[in-house]
Amino acid sequence: MSAPLSASIRLYGKAPYTLALLHGGPGARGSLAGLAAQVGQKRAAAELLQTAFSVAELLQELHAQIQTLTPPVALAGHSWGAWLGLLYAAIHPQNVRHLVLISCPPLTDEFVPQILERRLSLLTPPEAKAFQEALRQLEKNNAASPQALRTLEELSQKTDFAFPAPYDDSALEVDARQYQAVWPQAARLRTEGVLLQAARGLECPVSVLHGLQDPHPAAGVLEPLTACGIRPQTILWERCSHSPFAEKYAQRELCRFLQQA
Repeated sequence: MSAPLSASIRLYGKAPYTLALLHGGPGARGSLAGLAAQVGQKRAAAELLQTAFSVAELLQELHAQIQTLTPPVALAGHSWGAWLGLLYAAIHPQNVRHLVLISCPPLTDEFVPQILERRLSLLTPPEAKAFQEALRQLEKNNAASPQALRTLEELSQKTDFAFPAPYDDSALEVDARQYQAVWPQAARLRTEGVLLQAARGLECPVSVLHGLQDPHPAAGVLEPLTACGIRPQTILWERCSHSPFAEKYAQRELCRFLQQA
């Protein structure tokens, strides 16, 4: 494990802690702090930070974190965190009573080309060029990657937000090294069908919360889940993109949903 366990768990509200939040990225550590604080005003929540550098180690870390809470928990993951939650729930069904997939990336490769197409369509030609160059630099895993990740983050403010709302992201610490180490492994799991296999092994109810303006198409989550025999509770926001916790027309409903999950 890359950090002491206590340092990777942030608690909001009073015990028992039966709701756990998983950030995206990989490497967007602290991005859900604002959401956790909002949820924690009415329901105890745990923000679980990812500090390891492989999918296997992250699953081990997550298991250790959840063991300190009051399982079975409602496990809510945003973006990449939705995948991590899915994998964990399939491995440790006794510890998860409700899986919440927030802005989940596609579960199969066939929907992946739509993500870049949607993002580039929202950028000017120079911005689109910078976005693609930053992606190439990250794929090369070279010294320019921290700046490349910052470029992607800056441009994603335009591609991944529809109606931005005030949101406290002061705790966000972007970890480029974690992204470079974990994302290629995660993408392979999708290509190899491991995510679908995990979905077939789920024993708990599943909820899908997704913005229809998200570059990641909702169909990329809903259609594969349906093919696996899962009928998730679904909330689709018309005026929302990839981060509903920071979106004007989704923020409050997301918070209320998690307070009751």
